[in-house]
Amino acid sequence: MLYCFGMLAPTEWMAAINQAFRRLPAEQARRFRARRTPVARKHRMIMYDDRGAERVIDVQYRPWLVTDAQRRFFHRACLTLKSALARIVPLYLANPRVRQVVPLEPAEADWFWHIVGGVAQTPQTVFDRLDSTATFAHDRWAEEFWFLEPNCVGIGGVHYIPATAGTVHELIAPWLRRTLPDLRLDFQDDIRDLLLGALQAHARGIGRRRLHVAFLEDQSERCGTAEFEHVAAYFRRRGVRAVATDPRHLRVKRGEICARDFPVDVFYRDTEITEFLDLARDGVPMDVVREAFRRNQVVSSIAGEFDHKSAWELFTSPVFNRHFTPVQRALFAKHVLWTRLLWERTTTDPVGRAVDLAAYVRRHRTTLTIKPNREYGGAGVTFGHATAQREWERALAAALRRPGTAVVQRTARVHAEPFPHIDARGRVTLEPLYAVTGFAATPRGLAVLGRSSSRAVVNVSRGGGLIAVFRQKK
Repeated sequence: MLYCFGMLAPTEWMAAINQAFRRLPAEQARRFRARRTPVARKHRMIMYDDRGAERVIDVQYRPWLVTDAQRRFFHRACLTLKSALARIVPLYLANPRVRQVVPLEPAEADWFWHIVGGVAQTPQTVFDRLDSTATFAHDRWAEEFWFLEPNCVGIGGVHYIPATAGTVHELIAPWLRRTLPDLRLDFQDDIRDLLLGALQAHARGIGRRRLHVAFLEDQSERCGTAEFEHVAAYFRRRGVRAVATDPRHLRVKRGEICARDFPVDVFYRDTEITEFLDLARDGVPMDVVREAFRRNQVVSSIAGEFDHKSAWELFTSPVFNRHFTPVQRALFAKHVLWTRLLWERTTTDPVGRAVDLAAYVRRHRTTLTIKPNREYGGAGVTFGHATAQREWERALAAALRRPGTAVVQRTARVHAEPFPHIDARGRVTLEPLYAVTGFAATPRGLAVLGRSSSRAVVNVSRGGGLIAVFRQKK
């Protein structure tokens, strides 16, 4: 059966796709279900558990559709927020109050000061993913979203975003063309090309004439996501010499930093300085890694270490307003969550009143969330609205016993929307799933990562899935 809808909004198209799935004959639905994992495996939608066993990442059957107007809006918002994040290193160097809000561990601070020498390196290139509650299947998409946190080192999705789109396109695009012939899809900006452009610009900025890229990560254990080998292969297909390597393979030869015998111009890293320090404590030499940072041959540069959740305090506290532009402050007011690093002190609440922070957090449990400041993967998050008062106070007390290791943040609404689910008998139901977005923005373009989960903490490492994102063509 054909459905002719003409030009619909993304919300209407996504509802139409859901309904088309609901009308699927059971036999065809079972074929989709049977093919989804093999197609995802073909596109290397693979991650590894703590024992090194493969897991195929769950991919939603129904994609997100994004209009050019939506892309322009979020691109501008992300570039504005990135320009504010770029202020943190010079502010950290000059302002002790900033150093309180985005604290580095002592050994980490030693690395930082050794690398920068008291003056911010230029260029500071950070290839980041800005996580948010933005979705595209409701009419107030431009008003009802919040930026949750920055991720600046080895961001997840550089392989998985295009692989998710490839999986869904292969699985359902032929059927969609027959079922919804007026629907036009196009692939979004390729995040791998955005990364390549950032590395090319950084190489030029530090005076390198060529571009040899090394993707740097600890390769001693296979666990978690696995992207670097695939991205390195993509770069090679684009004519760029690229390898994936381990810190143990680095050395200096005739003045050049090399991965084994491969001379490297720019590293793209998956490792934070605290993780390099852990490797050093295990006996892995770090002298060449430190030298690569000192020469500014690493992306994300040292500024990537300030992807603390508490960076949002710099943007939502009146103490720091004067350091940011009116355009940046307008974005903070509308789309950056009130956040405070937790320790016993006086600060301002979301409306600017002076409050005792611990007492405020105890009283306003239902509107607040406590999170580790620098952990990732959704671990250790306590939602006040889903927690009894006694448990909430225990979480607060634990955070206060380790000042500066956790943040309290205004709780943002995470949207839930219906996605098709196919059971073993071929029955199709619409299951409500929470969905969040990660944006990777550069001046060249915007890539969007969609994540879904049955739980409000939406993270692939905690069993969540991915949503393919396509541009809606006119």
